Amino acid sequence: MPEPELPETDDPLDSAFAAYLRCCDSGEMTSRDEFLKQFPELADQLKQLMEAADLVDHVTNAASSKNATHRRAPVASGADTIATSMATGDDSNVDPAATLPMAHRRKGDHGPTLPFDLGDYELLKILGKGGMGIVYLAKQTELERLVAVKMIRGGMLADESDVRRFYTEAQAAAKLSHPAIVPVYQFGQRAGHHFFSMAYIRGTDLQRRIKEEPLDLRLAVRYVRDVARAINHAHQNGVLHRDLKPANVLIDEKDQVHVTDFGLAKHMDSDSSVTGSGTAVGTPHYMAPEQAGGFSDQATRQSDVYALGAILFACVTGRPPIMAETVVQTLLQVIHDPAPPMRSLRSNVPQGLETIVAKCLEKQSDERYELASSLADDLDAFLEGRPIAARPRSLPIKLWQWLKGVPLIAALSGRRIVGTSVSHRRFQAAMLAFLVILPVVAVGLSLLQNQYSESMPSRVTIAGGLEDGVYNDVSAEISKRLIANHSVTAAVMSSNGSLDNRQRLLLSEVDLAPMQASAISGNELRVVAPLFYEAVHVLARHDSNIRSVAGLAGHRVAVGPVGSGSRATAEMVFDSLELTPNVSPREVIPWRELAGDDAPDAAVLCIGRGSPLLSSFLKSGRWQLVPIPSAIEISLQHPTLRPMAIEAGDYPDVPLPTQGIATVGTTAFLATRENAPSDLITATLEALYQDPPLCVGLIPRKHAAEWRGLSMHRAARKFYSIVTASQ
Repeated sequence: MPEPELPETDDPLDSAFAAYLRCCDSGEMTSRDEFLKQFPELADQLKQLMEAADLVDHVTNAASSKNATHRRAPVASGADTIATSMATGDDSNVDPAATLPMAHRRKGDHGPTLPFDLGDYELLKILGKGGMGIVYLAKQTELERLVAVKMIRGGMLADESDVRRFYTEAQAAAKLSHPAIVPVYQFGQRAGHHFFSMAYIRGTDLQRRIKEEPLDLRLAVRYVRDVARAINHAHQNGVLHRDLKPANVLIDEKDQVHVTDFGLAKHMDSDSSVTGSGTAVGTPHYMAPEQAGGFSDQATRQSDVYALGAILFACVTGRPPIMAETVVQTLLQVIHDPAPPMRSLRSNVPQGLETIVAKCLEKQSDERYELASSLADDLDAFLEGRPIAARPRSLPIKLWQWLKGVPLIAALSGRRIVGTSVSHRRFQAAMLAFLVILPVVAVGLSLLQNQYSESMPSRVTIAGGLEDGVYNDVSAEISKRLIANHSVTAAVMSSNGSLDNRQRLLLSEVDLAPMQASAISGNELRVVAPLFYEAVHVLARHDSNIRSVAGLAGHRVAVGPVGSGSRATAEMVFDSLELTPNVSPREVIPWRELAGDDAPDAAVLCIGRGSPLLSSFLKSGRWQLVPIPSAIEISLQHPTLRPMAIEAGDYPDVPLPTQGIATVGTTAFLATRENAPSDLITATLEALYQDPPLCVGLIPRKHAAEWRGLSMHRAARKFYSIVTASQ
């Protein structure tokens, strides 16, 4: 075919179409497909214009003779599947005006009656009417057979879109050859009316069967399985049905199904469609959400799968999955609302069948069966008792789907709902009531929790120290006073000293614990009260010739048991005196072992002055106190230590210099956890400062209130602020 000569025009599509018409008029057109290959970028649009030109020719029928040359070029695909008759009104011996719709007749003119002669066909009776078409039972006189003839209901007054849709149906059906799809015999025009003839299926349709009585489950499954096989054949041939519904499924006298009415069909290999984006195409009860949302041009195989699931739902329950009072409400519910479970409408529906239908009716197309054949395979598996591929929704997804029906939740999630159930409304009312009282409940619970967390516990455990040590004595006395004042159960837990007590507090094994200042660190612990000062006692055996702290070099030094706070304080002193472990090896032993013959030559203890333990060592005559003359320098290097003196009165049974023994010391504190109940801390402070004094050397309440820079517990801070204010 020679290359077409394009006329001058601004629109390349117009130029190409004009060239096509010129080739048709000159007789140079041999193949429409060959012509389209010359315009690959315009092929789809050009093909639509060609088909529109065919339809215009059919409507106007410019040719005045049966033998007049038709301008339509040959179509390579599917041309032999349908016979085309282009007879005019005169050739059919029918006056076109006689077949006008009733609405356009003069008063008293009842129009033609049946039977009616329409050329090769004698229309006998009306089989059915739709929104656009009407189907007659007709006798094809030449072949002596009964056929169904479909005509546009608007007659000659049908607009181009009606004719195009009518032509699309015939063209789509003509491409298909399947025992479950009604075949098309002929397409043509008679007396100004477009028509096509197809096989006449004796029997009924699925819609009538559903209205008569609920279908047997297995029969319903078989029907839809066979329809799915037929639709899969259509999909394989590039045709989407887009209007599947029970009324479009015919059932013959042998109980076999036949799919009909491809009036909304779309060719998957082309962008063409009888409707565009923004139009909801189909039957509302059975159309997929994407169609209901006006995106019919984006329909896919899964759109037909949705309709198949909706048909099966109707077969089993007697009603479509989505029903509302108006078309608009139905469309909105199709888009947003999930279908009810089939077993809520028919209790004997097996779980497997409900799962299959639920998968078909998923709102998102990619969650449905990908192919109609996959649905048919699952229905076969159900009929044969084999496992199905579909899986039911998980409980969280089911719950979320139900919650999205609550108006408030739907609004927050951007979902539109038309009607709500009683249960959804009740749930929303309860939810709103809960939201109203939630702040009140939260405040109340917070107050109760705060009151509970700050209240006095029924049982109190206090860490002590070494047996017969000062820590043990102080803790025991606090315990006794708490029992007497508040009738609580209190107990003292022995330990190895400050570090051991710190660990027990952090592990919540005890509620209160005495410890040296160096052991209180971090955000977890708080100070309850400063208790007393502890002095560093440097002991040397009389037979060791150690007379000063410098003499500790080269001797083993006992620093106490594991967990003792004395070890930490001793290391501060050693650090200032530059006595490394290599110079003065440390011995980690219980203090009681100092009474043995193999005891180290020296020992460093940080303990309260007048300690019975120290007194026993000094009175034994084996040990003597060694002064620390550089106390000021040590305290400057380690702020938790301070210069002090061990006075002669601290150990009256031991001869000490009247000026005392120079040394350094630290403070022992009563500590607790940050979250300790305020009532417990207040009760402990009251017990600590009640008469008589708890222990010798207890720091008075007035002086304790003057301390600054301590990480005090909130209740202790409040307690001391009252003391300060009262002074």
